[in-house]
Amino acid sequence: MNPANALNLDEDTLHKEARAWVSRLKTSSLTPRQARELRRWCGRSPAHASAFAHAREQWDALPQDRGEWLREAKLTKARGHQPLRRALLGGLLLGGGLYMVVKPPLQLWPSLADLRADYRTGAGEQRRVQLLDHVWLDMNTRSRLNVSDDTHLGRIVALLDGEVEVRQAERSAVVCTVFAGGGSIQTFNGRTNIRYLQGKTQVTCLSGSAQVDFGGQGYRLGAGEQLVYGRHAISSVQTVAAEDFPSWRQGRLAFHEQPLSQVLAELNRYWAGHLILKDASLGSILVNLSVNLDNLPEALDVLQALYGLDVMRFPGGIALLSRA
Repeated sequence: MNPANALNLDEDTLHKEARAWVSRLKTSSLTPRQARELRRWCGRSPAHASAFAHAREQWDALPQDRGEWLREAKLTKARGHQPLRRALLGGLLLGGGLYMVVKPPLQLWPSLADLRADYRTGAGEQRRVQLLDHVWLDMNTRSRLNVSDDTHLGRIVALLDGEVEVRQAERSAVVCTVFAGGGSIQTFNGRTNIRYLQGKTQVTCLSGSAQVDFGGQGYRLGAGEQLVYGRHAISSVQTVAAEDFPSWRQGRLAFHEQPLSQVLAELNRYWAGHLILKDASLGSILVNLSVNLDNLPEALDVLQALYGLDVMRFPGGIALLSRA
């Protein structure tokens, strides 16, 4: 459909409809007919597709606004839309010159926001980006970022989602600033791991030092120190033992006394498919697990053998975990 059709909706109405689609997608159920309706809506114009991608980001970043979105969605439903939720949308959508790539069940997509990013990684993919002389970014799985330049701040990285390790040569005078969530991080002469997921940012200085600015305050991290901030709060600086450093750069994942629900959530970031916990009560089981990234299926074998879980495997990388 011609992109000019977007002009039939004013901007406020467009974004309200996008929020309604996202809130239904997150909270209800989706039929094949409704999936086609959503694809048609996103394909009406670049403005529609962009509004939907932006609304999905806002849902994750602003959980306090979800109640109002749900009330808006009920009004939209009364005007003729049906409830929606995360589910299967097969294929590739072409609309208004933009492509929307759709993933298998329960991993909705590398969204239009992913496709617009300067750099991105898919499930299980890692990538190195050289920002400047002696400054590199190692991107972890399912991450996306933009890069720009500023007269005062130098090279700027906007971490939109995911995890990166900033690597800077010793005695380098280059300044690199990473924006993640509501804060900024500058790294100096070493390695700093920055993880931004679901509105929470975790900064771990592995070597050298890092400067974190958040809420008008500055926090200096030395090697082996970490802090976490969200939209309105920041933790104190904590010391992290070497065995608790992020381990993905060493090609493995390590979990120490972590709830099974968190373990599966992390595995799903790397998994080409989806791991589903059938019985939510099992999510509180504390798990100790170390697995190589090049042999992730081994994690299911360990969970099955040591924690009394039954694992049913399906095509497309889908696995259902339940009580044995």
